[in-house]
Amino acid sequence: MASEAWLRLALAPEVGPVLAHRLLDELGGPEAIFSASARRLGAVPGLGPGRLARLLDPAVVGLARAELERVNEAGVTLVTLADSAYPTLLRRLPACPPVLWTKGRLLPTDRLAVAIVGPRNPSAYGRLMAGALCGPLAAQGVALVSGMAYGIDAEAHRAAVEAPGRGRTIAVLGQGLGRPLYPHANAPLAERIVAEERGALLSIFPMATEPAPGLFPQRNEIIAALALGTVIIEASPTSGALITARHALAAGRVVMACPGDATRRSAQGSNRLLAEGAVLIQKAEDVLAALGPELRREMEDLGEGSATGSAATGVDLAGPAAGGDGHAVGFTSDDPLGAELRRLLRAEPLPADTILARCAEAGHPAAAVLERLLTLEIDGQVRQLPGRIYALTPSSAF
Repeated sequence: MASEAWLRLALAPEVGPVLAHRLLDELGGPEAIFSASARRLGAVPGLGPGRLARLLDPAVVGLARAELERVNEAGVTLVTLADSAYPTLLRRLPACPPVLWTKGRLLPTDRLAVAIVGPRNPSAYGRLMAGALCGPLAAQGVALVSGMAYGIDAEAHRAAVEAPGRGRTIAVLGQGLGRPLYPHANAPLAERIVAEERGALLSIFPMATEPAPGLFPQRNEIIAALALGTVIIEASPTSGALITARHALAAGRVVMACPGDATRRSAQGSNRLLAEGAVLIQKAEDVLAALGPELRREMEDLGEGSATGSAATGVDLAGPAAGGDGHAVGFTSDDPLGAELRRLLRAEPLPADTILARCAEAGHPAAAVLERLLTLEIDGQVRQLPGRIYALTPSSAF
């Protein structure tokens, strides 16, 4: 079985992602790896006699079969590098894990994502900032990635689940999916993510792996790699959130941080990131502005990869609201949804719920309206005010 071969590769002792990628590059796939002669395998750089023996150890075959049984019994899905469901942004990591253990559903649009991280015991200010950012971002179709810990992680996941219409979230765990969730208090939230089809639980560890402090830096690397950028809500000088920020920077992703009270230790790490060049974030539209080029590029890529150009994203990047270069440029007279949004917002700024209700009366689905609002905000045609109130920018108010 293909999954068994992938598991053999993932579970072989001392064969990490770097060597696994080298083997895949040399031989093509796990079946080819395990069909190759010992002499051919020994020619792969880094695969000395000791590692070769561990790779071909018959005991690993038994481990892979037992793991596959646990996966099937638990309703977990294995996603490998050979699968189209493998997250696009994670695939760009040079040493991305060859196998992911997932529960729930990964969507192509989950690459329109931002990681939200912070302390397990945030200040009242930290919770306030998480609420101010996460709800509006999730409501606009930006997937929220975090680590299912207490505090800011849980705030991010909960905001996505409770966002109107289509909030999405990916919870990256520092444990196997076959173990009781740590922390146990977040188990109902994890169940909602799966049951309400709001995203997925994801792990790079075998099913029976217990949560342990040494696993969380690896989890943090995956969190950063699954997102276009990472927002540090609040961080002390020794916070694990700073590890996520370093991984984001190493992966070429945007690092953002909320400013904090300079007299509080809980903000010294995040304030230092700002001093070192992280993007200052005070509201949700700051995140959209910081990620504007990345979001637009990914939406264009999703559009080009679908049959209609809009099925994957809900934004018609090649339709009447696009310019000659394929970029969404705002309102046009032959764009019914754009015309309806301009008609509504020219009269006065409106809350998102009111916009959705009035557009629904005109036959426009909520998903399409929210996608269009996100695109228009990225392009500077509309702006979001406190309280999720939308208004035309001066350049659009004609």
